[in-house]
Amino acid sequence: MMDSTNSMGNAVELYFVRTLDGETTAGVRHPKGIAVAVIGDGRTIAHEVLHDCGLEDIYIADGQGNPLLEQVSEQSIPADWGGGYYNPWVLQHGLIKRLVMCSRLDPDEIAGTDLPSGNVRGWHHEWLSGEAPIILGPAKVGQSSITRTPGSY
Repeated sequence: MMDSTNSMGNAVELYFVRTLDGETTAGVRHPKGIAVAVIGDGRTIAHEVLHDCGLEDIYIADGQGNPLLEQVSEQSIPADWGGGYYNPWVLQHGLIKRLVMCSRLDPDEIAGTDLPSGNVRGWHHEWLSGEAPIILGPAKVGQSSITRTPGSY
């Protein structure tokens, strides 16, 4: 990837490359632009652009692979709770898999495309003084957490 832009900082810059990080990474956001590898798709572009808008990754499991096996409830997706929209057998990790901001653990897994209205309970990184431990709580993955217009910085 080469930085050969003349952007004034008000445009989303996409770089399409053969590979990133060998073969497993589909896309990456960097302050100078977004790179999408051959294995990426439209969902990859949406995911990375939404990072540029201020949204964060959400994971179905913690760092040790323990998935969220609790049932979806109003507390886990309060902005989109419609009084029984989700079937009672849907587990939180299944809901998270449907989200565009879900970071896939397996590149062959079908990726989600849903963009919720607000935060969703799940595993995410908490950025504290240069470190980012993974914590369980409300992750900024919905429309209400969009804090900026995407562009190069």
